[in-house]
Amino acid sequence: MKRMLLPALLLPLCTHALAFGEIGQWSSGWGQGVSEYQATSARGATLYIACSEDRAVSMTLTVGGVDYGTYGQKGFSLIIDGQEISSPYETASRVGQNNFGYAWERLRKASKLLAKTDDGQVVELPTKGSAKTLPALGSPTNSCMTEWDLT
Repeated sequence: MKRMLLPALLLPLCTHALAFGEIGQWSSGWGQGVSEYQATSARGATLYIACSEDRAVSMTLTVGGVDYGTYGQKGFSLIIDGQEISSPYETASRVGQNNFGYAWERLRKASKLLAKTDDGQVVELPTKGSAKTLPALGSPTNSCMTEWDLT
């Protein structure tokens, strides 16, 4: 019984320590050279953006435990104040770089944010705190690099 009690007590602590993001708003963090930004909905959907000065930006949408975007097998679009931006995480071309920059600046000012997965799911994500959390593209605190920037 004692063997089971300790892991049972530690598991919630470990899960909480690994959790990132506050529900209903944008959050940021930093670790191992990566600036992290995340929007977490009340229903558990998350938009996670990782930026680094030596790696291309990655953007992952997680809905129902399934990842879409940079590290997922399927893609997604963002619908920011009614305007859809397809695959804002694909940044290997000049057009992709521009789409990412456009999406980033729109995210900072958004009043309504939806994400639409390639398999047809639409989730609402919070906009609260986005302007304070996401630094402007030209800001010295913004480390987001696109694949196009790194080539």
